[in-house]
Amino acid sequence: MHLLLLFTFLLIGSASLAQPFVPGQTYFSADGYIEYRCGNLPLILTAPHGGYLEPATLPDRSCPDAVTIRDGFTQELGRVIDSVFNEYHGCSPHLIINHLHRKKLDPNREQGIATCDSPQAVAAWEAFHRFTDSAKALVTRDFGKGLLLDLHGHAHTIQRLELGYQLTGDHLRSGDSAINSAFRVQRSGIRSLVAINRNGLNHVELLRGENALGTWLQRAGYASVPSQQIPFPLAGEPFFSGAYITERHGSMPGGSIDAIQMEHQMTGVRETAATRRVYADTLRRVIIDYLQLHSFGDTGFLNCQPVSSGIQKQNSHQLFSLYPNPSALLPQIEVQTAGELKVYDFQGRCLFSGMLESGIQSLPFLPKSGGIYLISMTTSSGYGFYTRWVYYP
Repeated sequence: MHLLLLFTFLLIGSASLAQPFVPGQTYFSADGYIEYRCGNLPLILTAPHGGYLEPATLPDRSCPDAVTIRDGFTQELGRVIDSVFNEYHGCSPHLIINHLHRKKLDPNREQGIATCDSPQAVAAWEAFHRFTDSAKALVTRDFGKGLLLDLHGHAHTIQRLELGYQLTGDHLRSGDSAINSAFRVQRSGIRSLVAINRNGLNHVELLRGENALGTWLQRAGYASVPSQQIPFPLAGEPFFSGAYITERHGSMPGGSIDAIQMEHQMTGVRETAATRRVYADTLRRVIIDYLQLHSFGDTGFLNCQPVSSGIQKQNSHQLFSLYPNPSALLPQIEVQTAGELKVYDFQGRCLFSGMLESGIQSLPFLPKSGGIYLISMTTSSGYGFYTRWVYYP
């Protein structure tokens, strides 16, 4: 297949629900700002606040109450969670990433404040939620139920995970009977799980009981609230309870996809590739146990067809690696086998072509503007490997 055709097929995707999304393929909104990596697990990951792109064509959000601080390394966290599932099981979660900086777009808010009424931002906001709706539809079709984890990062002094089920700190401190009331359950991001979990656990038990997500994460070495060990934040302690994504895409309004907002501290979780990897692998094991116990009864959901976690030919080996990616400066490229390197923009135009020898070197091309680029490497024997590079000057 010609490279440009491959590029077009893999990267330019419609956000239409009618599109036949294929596990292992990556799709982008028409503007290139929203990425959807289609998976084949009953798990959806969203990363709304980790984008780097600040295109001058989009105005900065300046409407009242617009928060513009980026959650550092959260899209990288989503990618490594996806990677460890693929590495160990040959299966992948669905992954939706917003590449725009929060100055330009906040998909975790209702449209007005999310976009401050910028038409371009509105288009990206709609694409983010259409991709998420598509992932939910596929999970519901294939498994009947599933879990969405909305990945965020907090800067609170207390270094612990904050799990948002649409319950505030006051709600969590209100006592078991209030939390188990029909009124509160109906407003929970795990409303469906309360009704259909296999062991008949009530709302409180799923939030902070022996087999709650936070309890298992705490036992695995990551302090978490709510959990059996930390049942609620104390009065005056900051706590994120969940926002638009978990409210809209969780089971509170209906359906069988439950949603939890996961707020991650920087220390020990997000700050380096090593800590992200360790945390991602821990979360992988916890989520498998969680889905097995509460939703499916076994690990049959892992018996899926292997998917590719990268944009590459099926018969190719990895010819190079790029780090860091995303990057604000020229990344380092480690070439395994000498060959021809090309850089394409999102429209499929070749911006650079040159021969590279094996070894570690700087990428020999700097774009004029930030964006998403496709980098290809082809050897003299015809093997090819392709990867995306997100550049944010």
